[in-house]
Amino acid sequence: ASLEEPVHRRARRGRSALTDGTVRRSERRDRLVMAAADITAMMIFSTALCMMIEIFIARLTFFQSVQARIAAIPVNLITGRPYGWFRDRLFTFLGIDRTMPLKMIGGDTLAFVIFQVPLYVIVLLFAGATWKQIAVSSAFMSLIFSLAGRPYGIFLDLCRNLARRVLMSLRDRDTVSGELLPETGEEETP
Repeated sequence: ASLEEPVHRRARRGRSALTDGTVRRSERRDRLVMAAADITAMMIFSTALCMMIEIFIARLTFFQSVQARIAAIPVNLITGRPYGWFRDRLFTFLGIDRTMPLKMIGGDTLAFVIFQVPLYVIVLLFAGATWKQIAVSSAFMSLIFSLAGRPYGIFLDLCRNLARRVLMSLRDRDTVSGELLPETGEEETP
């Protein structure tokens, strides 16, 4: 800052930079909470659905199914948020919004099948399933993923709505207690 610059401009610019830092911190927190919602939805939904199919349809043993679900943990952790992003972009590309229930069904179904079937094959390979088991399970899972696409979309939206409530609660808490400066942890004064 130049010494010739009026003091009120330097102060305003400094306050703006601090506000920007607080906003960036808040945006980072928002993105992390929403990513956690996407990952949580993926973990819960895929564990419940896949174990039932692996055990009762594909005839994997309980131990093989548990191995597959353990192998799926890193996959779900890595792909939970990218799936949410992929679904959002697919909906935008196809022009789907919340007022079009039939398009939502189609979009969720398409997104789920395209994204999930290849990942499912990889998980079964790591779990030690035979090629026959993989073929049977993947063919059946394509059908199940088609049927599960919209329920998963609803569950994902539910998790995201819960995450938004958490964020609103955090924002309310920040507003009541005063915003903290990101670098110092001190309360910002006007």
